[in-house]
Amino acid sequence: MTTLHPLFVAGVLEGFERTLDEVIGRVENPDLNAQLDALRSQVAALRVCIEERLGRGGSRPDSF
Repeated sequence: MTTLHPLFVAGVLEGFERTLDEVIGRVENPDLNAQLDALRSQVAALRVCIEERLGRGGSRPDSF
């Protein structure tokens, strides 16, 4: 099995964040909207944690 570089994983998580940003607010069900917002927050926290461990705290891995 091939392992993934942490910066690649952070980039994928950033993509999830951006997708969730687009979806949040467009969902009619307020409970689902709140759950999606919570998920976006969890994804963002995980991405930040990965970046901080790599010494890239706060910066987004826009290029690889």
